Amino acid sequence: MKVSTFSGFLQEKIEFNFKEQLSKTALELAEIFDMLELYRFLPHPASTGRPPISRLSLLKAFFVKSALNYTENKKLRKMLHGNDELRKLCGWTESHDVPSESTFSRSFAEFAQLHIGEHIHEHIVSTAFSDRLILHVSRDASALPAREKAVKKDKKPKVRGKRGRPKKGTPPKKKKLRRLEKQLTQDVFEMMSELPTECNWGSKKNSKGNLEHWRGYKVHADFTEEGVPVSFCVTSASVHDSQVAIPLIHMSSDRVTCLYELMDAGYDMKEIKTVAGNHNHAPIIRPNNRRSKNKRTLDPASARRYRVRATAERGFSELKDNYGISASRLRGHEKICTHVSFAMIILTVRKLRAYGLLSCSEKQKTA
Repeated sequence: MKVSTFSGFLQEKIEFNFKEQLSKTALELAEIFDMLELYRFLPHPASTGRPPISRLSLLKAFFVKSALNYTENKKLRKMLHGNDELRKLCGWTESHDVPSESTFSRSFAEFAQLHIGEHIHEHIVSTAFSDRLILHVSRDASALPAREKAVKKDKKPKVRGKRGRPKKGTPPKKKKLRRLEKQLTQDVFEMMSELPTECNWGSKKNSKGNLEHWRGYKVHADFTEEGVPVSFCVTSASVHDSQVAIPLIHMSSDRVTCLYELMDAGYDMKEIKTVAGNHNHAPIIRPNNRRSKNKRTLDPASARRYRVRATAERGFSELKDNYGISASRLRGHEKICTHVSFAMIILTVRKLRAYGLLSCSEKQKTA
């Protein structure tokens, strides 16, 4: 009897804590839905035919999914059936109003094609930091494993030219520009369109110096000192961190005003420093001494500022632990990117609220 009583008491305590967590999440989500007029980011429904299920309610449900760290629509539907508070917050009064799993999947594919998550995140950040100055922006990338097959590389046949010295008068071969050199004269849309986005294999050294391999994608992001994600991008796992630095500089500069950009040794490229300087930013990059004979080090003031870069690593760990971006069962670049964007939105609003960066005036501006 004592064992059963104790187990019953423990179960009641767990249920009470879960209900308390849900009520906090409901208040938080109600504030987000109040602040953002989500219908502005949705396309107008067709005027003819059978009226579709409200996409606004489904969009709110996916925010609930990210806030509660759910990775399956099945768990989300089960929770919405049993929780009146969050179900009515999404817009469904009765449990039988919650749509099927296939409807959730189809609507998520529509949101992925429209890039709704990225537009909402950009709107929140640019509105919250419109009249604020940020000292440091920390840039980093992290692995994003996926449950899909890696795309095989196309093996191009080697074309051998004629041996020997070329004839007199033949023009010299044009040197192929590297991606970073091309990005110096491109706009953001051209840069992003040239980055690989298919699922493949990637490798990166971890904090202990060991080489890790994964199959899937890679997420690149900029974070403020408070851990607020300013901009992000999802690419193939094989893309090097430095290839996405210049697009992120342009994206972050359009949304916030910052003074310093903190990056690790993987970003130690002259093109990145040039673009950062053109935006009136001071890049602080840890020197890459792999190919240099003379070891370079940061000056004491820059080394002190470089410690702030840990906010980027903490931001990625928080996204993986509390928002499940690395445990997704989705397939395809667009869906993975949308899943990451919903997590970024919830993390952004929570950080802004925690540090008092989202005041009443900002709420009215965002609305």
